[in-house]
Amino acid sequence: MPDSHEGSLAGRRALVTGASRGIGAAIARRFAELGADVALAARSTEAIQALAKELADGGVRAVPIQADLTDRDSLAALMARVGEEFGGLDILVNNAGVLPVAERAERLGWDAWDATFGLNLSAPWYLACRAKELMGERGGVIVNNASTAAYFPSRGLVAYNVSKSALIMLTRVLALEWARAGVRVVGVAPGKIETDLVQPILRWTEKHQLPVNPQGRIGADHEVADLVAFLVSDRAAYLTGITVPIDGGELLTAGSEPGR
Repeated sequence: MPDSHEGSLAGRRALVTGASRGIGAAIARRFAELGADVALAARSTEAIQALAKELADGGVRAVPIQADLTDRDSLAALMARVGEEFGGLDILVNNAGVLPVAERAERLGWDAWDATFGLNLSAPWYLACRAKELMGERGGVIVNNASTAAYFPSRGLVAYNVSKSALIMLTRVLALEWARAGVRVVGVAPGKIETDLVQPILRWTEKHQLPVNPQGRIGADHEVADLVAFLVSDRAAYLTGITVPIDGGELLTAGSEPGR
């Protein structure tokens, strides 16, 4: 792998899914700052085109790729395009995910269940397998974006909780299978981060007057991006199979709040 002095990602080729906003966009920006070329995948063409221009103005190559990660043909086309554009891959960040509208388990329909698992689990599995092929003998790093919700149950979020728990196990299995191939697979588990995705949870927390976390503050997307940048760098070369919570201490008190 290229030298990564002080965490530099110069010469690396990365794919970030869900890159149009929030944590995905923050990760893409951090990678570009560190010198990586970045493929940006999302449904929103306009948003990733604007971000690609911003990153390219900073001196790296940025390729916007419109993709529907719930569609198998679109997933295959995405990885084919990445191979064509970059000739290989060094980093994959499976960031795209969905937090569905809360619904009790017995009222949840098949379509809603399948949609959540399709984006939160099946797409990361497929993209990881194709990314390994593009990484070749040099190997690389795959990062899966899970959630602190993987570690404790939440009323009304059965598909979300279970899919994120399964994503952590997928991270462990792939790390085990691919360790000798030079592919590291790691995860992050954000808690309450200031993004559009978690606004419903923040409103619920405020409504029930529950503490956000022991630190008493919401996290920022750039804090998650900094963690991911470390995990894909050579400074983390001895880390694989782990998922790192970044949650202001939320998991220290998970399940202890009244009414959960």
